Amino acid sequence: MKVAITKATLAAAFSLLTMSFAHPDSLVLTPPMGWNSWNVFHENINENQIKEIADAMVESGLKDAGYVFLNLDDNWMDTKRDAQGNLQNNPKTFPSGMKALADYVHAKGLKFGLYGDRGKRTCHHYNSNWQSESGSNGHEEQDAKKLAEWGVDYWKYDNCDSDPNTQEKDYTAMSKALRNSGRDIVFSICMWEYKEWMPKIANLWRTTFDIGPAWISQSWYRGVYEIIDANNKYWQIAKPGHWNDPDMLEVGNDGLSYEEQRSQMTMWSIMAAPIMISSDIRKMSNETKELYLNKDMIAINQDSLGVQGHRISDVDGKQVWTKPLKNGDIAVALLNNNSSIQTVECNFADIGVEGEVEVRDAWKKKDLGPVSHVSIELPAHGSALLRLILKPVPRAPFKGEALAIPGKIEVEDFDVNGVGQGNTTYNEKDTENHGDSDYRPDTGVDLYKKATGVIVGYNQAGEWLEYTVKVAKTGTYTMNASVASANNTSSFKLSMDGKDITEEISVPQATTGENNYDEYNTVEAKVNLTEGEHILRFTVTGDWMDIDYIKFCENESCEETEEIRMTIPATVRDVSPRLLKKGNAMFIEKNGKRFDLTGHRIK
Repeated sequence: MKVAITKATLAAAFSLLTMSFAHPDSLVLTPPMGWNSWNVFHENINENQIKEIADAMVESGLKDAGYVFLNLDDNWMDTKRDAQGNLQNNPKTFPSGMKALADYVHAKGLKFGLYGDRGKRTCHHYNSNWQSESGSNGHEEQDAKKLAEWGVDYWKYDNCDSDPNTQEKDYTAMSKALRNSGRDIVFSICMWEYKEWMPKIANLWRTTFDIGPAWISQSWYRGVYEIIDANNKYWQIAKPGHWNDPDMLEVGNDGLSYEEQRSQMTMWSIMAAPIMISSDIRKMSNETKELYLNKDMIAINQDSLGVQGHRISDVDGKQVWTKPLKNGDIAVALLNNNSSIQTVECNFADIGVEGEVEVRDAWKKKDLGPVSHVSIELPAHGSALLRLILKPVPRAPFKGEALAIPGKIEVEDFDVNGVGQGNTTYNEKDTENHGDSDYRPDTGVDLYKKATGVIVGYNQAGEWLEYTVKVAKTGTYTMNASVASANNTSSFKLSMDGKDITEEISVPQATTGENNYDEYNTVEAKVNLTEGEHILRFTVTGDWMDIDYIKFCENESCEETEEIRMTIPATVRDVSPRLLKKGNAMFIEKNGKRFDLTGHRIK
């Protein structure tokens, strides 16, 4: 049989072959912003209404401000699937179908989102006790392909009418299906609580139960403050591409005072939370519109560093929250969780900012001048959102000059922190110093005293240290690192000027005892380095580990030569001592004891 192949067919096939898809982790590098139907319309949604919302998002300036997702929540679908088992639109409320509606939304420059459920029925169909096939359980691959066919950009996935024992399995199945669908689709888990497996498979996840129009709830839902308080505990989890979701906005709806609405915007901004409007924007007031469109608030929320702000003090309900920003500035939120007027203060020295700095008040849209502290009177449940504008301060090598390569780098000698983009020299996730060394007490980096000197310990995944180094000449070097771990899943990598120079390097697990971080092993890798001054970064990529030093050698290995070994006195030579260097002093270590090069014991 002959098959006629037209130019259009060939063009379509070529388009599919050459189509490129983003990595799932890069779909929402800043918190997604948009609109969701549930809090305002609940199950009562229809095609014309949604088109009008799309029009309003464009005409009001919301789209240009970054609110680009238009997401339909529950009840867009029919209770029955089609003859092939596919999800289908409710023919009465969405007669043109989802593909046509997605096309309309896309033509406006917006992105289109839908809602589903991992169970047998979606929440509204389940709670209404309808006989329904609206859930995706057992249909993950089929439903994901249908979403891609329709042009869906965002998929919120709920948790009703489902098996509580298969949560991870079900959500993982949908995650894989979306990634294999042939379209970039943001995956939003709505399981009403956080689980540690979620960041591996989703772009965002609800950390709490449903929000409602109250500061403190007296009903089945959670109030705005209760959600703020619950979401705070997960601040270290969020990062670009992966966000804690404290649910959508109640701003613009009845139930909250104006101050409470502004405080929700303040706290969603400082917490790097997804900002999903859920009010009738076709008839929003100017007051509400100003809250949505405040440029300073949006800039803090959308900052590309992607750190979730967190609470650093709470004195009788008077709270201070901070969030570091990409350019070195610091965002500060002041919150009054009292039912009366209170004055909330913040001394900038308490958050690591010395002297006077320029301060921008986001809601007042004015600069407060150079100050070293703020004291602001806030109404009940009121807030202030500030940006501390820090002047850049260059980083500096801890020893005053770049560390030499070839040579040995003591890991505790990381660069002195500066201020501003590119001047941060370490990332310490846990600001409490667990170490027992006072070598560098002001950093929060965990330094411990060991027999070999000071080491950096208590290192967890995502933490890093940077060093200014000077490579003597271009070539291949042998890298040795002295590391310890009680786990078999610890690892690290090295990069230079932002580019990896090693793959992940596994850290050997201690062979004796439980929780043993005193058994050091040397790991090795070959690295290609370029002559000149560079920034070297050590990054922890696996479980907890300790590290003593990193050494770069020009030889095939970093072992000492026989000539050096024979200069070691016989009193210590025959027991495999370690030749070590600390600063400009060389010494020998044997069985935890130290000797100088003449063989005398160092006390």
